Amino acid sequence: MAESGPRSARGSDVPRRGDRGGVIVEFAAVVPFLLLALALVWQVLLLGITAMYASHGAAEAARQAAVTPDDMERVDEEARKRVRAPWDGADVMTVEVVERDGSRFARVTLAMPIFLPGASGPWDVTGEARVVTEVEPRGSFQ
Repeated sequence: MAESGPRSARGSDVPRRGDRGGVIVEFAAVVPFLLLALALVWQVLLLGITAMYASHGAAEAARQAAVTPDDMERVDEEARKRVRAPWDGADVMTVEVVERDGSRFARVTLAMPIFLPGASGPWDVTGEARVVTEVEPRGSFQ
């Protein structure tokens, strides 16, 4: 049998040496970008969870401040019940009742975690809820 062109009869079975390992090199080049994208998605998820906890804590603090406006310990305790660990730690979460424009607001501030819950970063996420007064406060609430 005569050869026609550069391929021989067994030429289709022989792998080309120039492409060996190409997939591995391309995969190794793409992996850091995939990991970075995954880390960014995870950080956005942590931001969302932190904002949700701040909002829920503020709503609960506002409800409790409407019922017991002079008992900030109780307001703080009730707000912390709505937030899961490690977001409810004393160094991560602050609860306060502030007055602004003639209305009272419950404000919950949580430290924004960086990559891992419990690893607080330099940013804070704040949730606020208006206190609908049911009982007039007797004194200062701060």
